[in-house]
Amino acid sequence: MTAFRHTPYDGSAQPFTMGLAPCAEEDWIEPDAHLTDHLLQKDRLLTDRPDAVYRTTEGMHSAEAALLALLIGHLPRLFPDLYECDGKTITLKPLGVTYSIADHSGAPLTLAGRLVQEDLCLIRPREDGTHELAAACLCFPSSWRLADKIGKPLEAVHGPVPGYESDLAPRVNRLFSRLPDNQILWRMNWSLDENAGDEGEALHRPQPHSHDAWLDAGGDPLDHISIRTERQTVRRLPATGMILFTIKIGLDPLREFAARPNAAALAKRMHDQLAAMTAAQAAYKGVSRARPVILERLADIAAASLR
Repeated sequence: MTAFRHTPYDGSAQPFTMGLAPCAEEDWIEPDAHLTDHLLQKDRLLTDRPDAVYRTTEGMHSAEAALLALLIGHLPRLFPDLYECDGKTITLKPLGVTYSIADHSGAPLTLAGRLVQEDLCLIRPREDGTHELAAACLCFPSSWRLADKIGKPLEAVHGPVPGYESDLAPRVNRLFSRLPDNQILWRMNWSLDENAGDEGEALHRPQPHSHDAWLDAGGDPLDHISIRTERQTVRRLPATGMILFTIKIGLDPLREFAARPNAAALAKRMHDQLAAMTAAQAAYKGVSRARPVILERLADIAAASLR
């Protein structure tokens, strides 16, 4: 995969809406050219900071095991050049790493998380028709900490999202309650993120990052901002009653975005989406102060007149 595989700001997705579409089984997991780097970073986080990136709740072990079994059955079949499994071990060929399945029997989700670029969240239904975050391997969060959200209802998990509780929450709960076993759905999300010192820091962002430093110094957004995309999928985990929610992060520097052949058209559409956000939505995206400067720069790109 090259950068900019997904461009949800092109008008194909509307921010702060569900925007779900059917996803084929073969498109569910999406390994790309960053697979090796991302999996190495996930392994480091799971080894060095397990409590920060893996959490579970009581009664979730069988669901974790079912998720791992689903991936072990899926990955070697769809991507035989990347994965090999003999029933007792699974090998990641690009990394030259072999994992013993039995060694991770106590916390199967920690092995599942090491196999794919996607972060993995297990959602459990509640008796009142709502749903809670019951287990997760979340190595690449976008401004939230797993420890703060585990075991909480989705209304609390998405509390900072403008309009979630009043508009989206009832629809999400209905969807999760009715989702058939054989259906996979997907959606895209995007935000603007301040560049980090290295890719590992850029991917693992549990705390919000402000744009104030470069903004106060009069910096160019093209040199300080990346587009952070989230490819999300939803499916029911067979025989468990749980919902599996996956999140795959992409990072595309705005400077590279500006050099694309179709940058003018994309910049115009991103500009329009960013300009249309309410003050609350812009604050949630972390661009309240920086929005005017970013909009001006996007207008430059749209006019094909980079300074």
